[in-house]
Amino acid sequence: MQAILESYQIIQILKYRYPFLLIDKVTDYIPGTELKAIKAVSMGEPHFAGHFPDFPIMPGVLITEALSQAASLMLALDDLAWEVGSSIPTIESSVLGVLGNTQINFIKSVLPGNLLELDVKVDWRKGSACSIHVKASVDGSVCAKGKVTVMTIDKNKLFS
Repeated sequence: MQAILESYQIIQILKYRYPFLLIDKVTDYIPGTELKAIKAVSMGEPHFAGHFPDFPIMPGVLITEALSQAASLMLALDDLAWEVGSSIPTIESSVLGVLGNTQINFIKSVLPGNLLELDVKVDWRKGSACSIHVKASVDGSVCAKGKVTVMTIDKNKLFS
């Protein structure tokens, strides 16, 4: 899978850092419609030390967060009118976050060594709010699926 965005480019948009940047690369992007990304799950990640150490599995909340980050990234790229191959402009005026309902069904465990495929597709978009169908899979086998709502929010409104 060839990357169209690498992690060093993704951090310019999402502003997450290790250990909370949960997207390693973007492999496909169709503006306004969908994004596909990869999370390489590694035994060295801090949560595995305490999350079932005898049988480490990726916590569902982190799978949900990875899907939400992929959804946020897609909206940010849409808002920037980004095209594959172009440079990444810096985002300063807004912050992206998950709002409202996050409905995820967990089907299969995600283990260290897995390449977690994150697929997000727009259900509806109204202004800066968007409902997105999300799916996480490993080797084509669905591990989690559901829906998240993402919205762009002005930073100043968060702290006033």
